[in-house]
Amino acid sequence: MIIRSFALCLISLCLSHFGIAQWNPPDSLRGIPVRNDCKKTQGGIGRSFQPSLFNPHGIIFLCPDRAEAIDQRHPGASFFFRVHEYGHLALGTRDEAAADAWAAEQLSRSDEGRVVLRAVLAHFADIGEKFAPYYGTGFYRGLNVATIAGIDRKEWPETLVAYQRKWEDRLKRNGSISFQSKEQSVFDGLVVIDGGTLGFFDTMHADRSLPLPALKEGKHQLSLINVWSYQIGQNHKLLALVRGMNTTASFTISNPGDLVGYISGSEADLLVVVKGRQ
Repeated sequence: MIIRSFALCLISLCLSHFGIAQWNPPDSLRGIPVRNDCKKTQGGIGRSFQPSLFNPHGIIFLCPDRAEAIDQRHPGASFFFRVHEYGHLALGTRDEAAADAWAAEQLSRSDEGRVVLRAVLAHFADIGEKFAPYYGTGFYRGLNVATIAGIDRKEWPETLVAYQRKWEDRLKRNGSISFQSKEQSVFDGLVVIDGGTLGFFDTMHADRSLPLPALKEGKHQLSLINVWSYQIGQNHKLLALVRGMNTTASFTISNPGDLVGYISGSEADLLVVVKGRQ
């Protein structure tokens, strides 16, 4: 009996230390059910589903096995992904960078939450340059989280600091691509140039851009894959309108150093902004 009480106390202490007991979702999200089901997460640590007839508040699934594996290397880091899934439901978007940013801002409000953030930065640094189309690299996610949370650069993993310099250098050397909406709609999707996926774009965040690959003079192909459009609802929450749009366009570069322009259809709401080297 004494051993059992000690074990329960120890578990409680660990949860408190890593900020898990201190963070609670905002009132508007507290009706969301959270279930443990690794099959539903499809190999990931978490997955959320937007509100539906059967789950009017949405639902979150978590995988305890993945959480345990992450926490073995970086204790407390797995809790970030729980908050991340709430972010998808709070914002009404599938945008992984936006959900990361929401979780970072939420956890940055307390000392305990910042412990979780430093742990997940180390986890993202471990992922490193490994790329996932809708997430980007581990470094990309880490840079997003560290910046939004306002974590002192002295506390970043050294590899993340090096990545930030590399990212800024690519923007200066190759130029960038970003997206704007001419109307009130919001768009997001995957950007592919010459068959290579650059990453996920959205028009909600005007300052978000992706470094271009090194492009030679000549003709190139730009594809936008699995594009969704949204309208902005109450509390800036996004409501999906059209899903799964695809389009491809060609563009020609005569002088890579002077690459500045817009790619858009005459009746399109979406502008593609291409900027050359700085």
